[in-house]
Amino acid sequence: MENIAVVGIANLFPGSSAPEEFWQQLLKKQDCRSKATKEQMGVDPAKYTGKKGDTDKFYCVHGGYIRDFDFDSTAFVQSNNGLTADYLNQLDDLNQWALYVTQQALTDAGYWGSDKLTDCGVILGNLSFPTKSSNHLFMPLYHQVVDNALKACLDKDFQLSHFSDTDIAQSNVHADNALVAGYPAALLAKAAGLGGTHFALDAACASSCYSVKLACDYLHTGKADMMLAGAVSGADPMFVNMGFSIFQAYPANNIHAPFDKNSQGLFAGEGAGMMVLKRHSDAVRDGDKIHAIIKGGALSNDGKGEFVLSPNTKGQVLVYERAYDNAGVDPSDVDYIECHATGTPKGDNVELASMDTFFSRFPRTEGKGNGNKPLLGSVKSNLGHLLTAAGMPGMTKAIWALNQAKIPATINLNEPLTSKKGYLGGAQMPTDTIDWPSSSKGKSNKVSKPRTAGVSVFGFGGSNAHLVLQQPTQTLAPVTTVPKAREPLAIIGMDAHFGAAKDLASFKALIQSNGNTFRELPAKRWKGIEKNSEVMNALS
Repeated sequence: MENIAVVGIANLFPGSSAPEEFWQQLLKKQDCRSKATKEQMGVDPAKYTGKKGDTDKFYCVHGGYIRDFDFDSTAFVQSNNGLTADYLNQLDDLNQWALYVTQQALTDAGYWGSDKLTDCGVILGNLSFPTKSSNHLFMPLYHQVVDNALKACLDKDFQLSHFSDTDIAQSNVHADNALVAGYPAALLAKAAGLGGTHFALDAACASSCYSVKLACDYLHTGKADMMLAGAVSGADPMFVNMGFSIFQAYPANNIHAPFDKNSQGLFAGEGAGMMVLKRHSDAVRDGDKIHAIIKGGALSNDGKGEFVLSPNTKGQVLVYERAYDNAGVDPSDVDYIECHATGTPKGDNVELASMDTFFSRFPRTEGKGNGNKPLLGSVKSNLGHLLTAAGMPGMTKAIWALNQAKIPATINLNEPLTSKKGYLGGAQMPTDTIDWPSSSKGKSNKVSKPRTAGVSVFGFGGSNAHLVLQQPTQTLAPVTTVPKAREPLAIIGMDAHFGAAKDLASFKALIQSNGNTFRELPAKRWKGIEKNSEVMNALS
């Protein structure tokens, strides 16, 4: 399979708005996590801060937050896309951050404003959670339902303080901010003038590498000649903090340190990243700057395991197996793994066990340092866990490390974990920046194998992804496969359940009789919302 070239890259991470700035922060061992303020939460965080287990409270306010971002809407206003600066300025962080990294990535690749984007698409990993702006749009509806219920239960004169229609109008929140799931991908395509496929996906914390892997598939099959792939994490921190507090995923001791024995949980973060991808032969032909080569990758899903947050070694090992088979790379040649490692005890130990199980099968060539085992690290020690965008800083770090032949430290790591079988431990986890491990050398004393890194992301419910990257090259490797000609697909199995039509036979009978499955709203649905005229009028 042909290699994929990364020809453009951009980021907006906590503390940095460009890859080189991000890389320098890694070399300086900079901790870009911070304490949430009213700016992030929309309210004074102290009012909602409690202890682990408290109802309707969050017990952690630290995370990786975007601060002082200045959005230039005029960069996206073009005569042929119908967008206006006023409209874009009314959109929330989710959209503005995604627009920024899209423009920056295409600019880095030399294609922003180009007429060569007719066969370029975009796949965006996006957490389909409420944003601060969508909350502001829908909160009056929630408020009305709660207010009426409390009046009925307590006193007819009871009244909650609430947002008024005037408050909403003055806040300059556009109604399109209600479209928090798929719309951002369509907006990116419109703003950048992309003529190819565009869609958003939510594979939880694996979303970023899912988008890259699927973008590679589009290129391999010839369905696109260029693809943007990236992710954004721009949900309302109030929702995120409440949710992770309910899951008890935050550290009660306030220690978040990937692969450290004392870490009790993760710090959530926000941000965005984007890459521009092309087939390697096309990138070489077009004289593109190549940041890195994607040799291959894979996806797997192991189900939720014992709990939605609990990872499963079987699924992780499976994604490693598939990734290195897909890449055509011997796992013994992998020098470094940028791990998912969020700082949760369960997750970090399972990931170590998975890598132990897989990589111990492939003894490394003598002469490659560090005890002939891959080095490990996690950028979450610097930024926190960027959720849907978590793989973007991981891939960016790995790409810069491949180019600079240096591996930055995993900071805040004081007491490293060791895998149960003892294959991996602190010796594989640099706490200072080190040189890339030396590759084996032939008789000519030239490096015979390229620097190689793996990047892992593992999401809720067992969504797993692993990519295999190598240092860039302008030399064309032999292409073993070519895109297959498109063929019609055969549907060889079907089933259906539409309302009262519970199988294909009943559905066929329904169609033949010109019938329908319409019925009154079930009594247990909506819990009487259709009887609340104020809410129904607001929805209409």
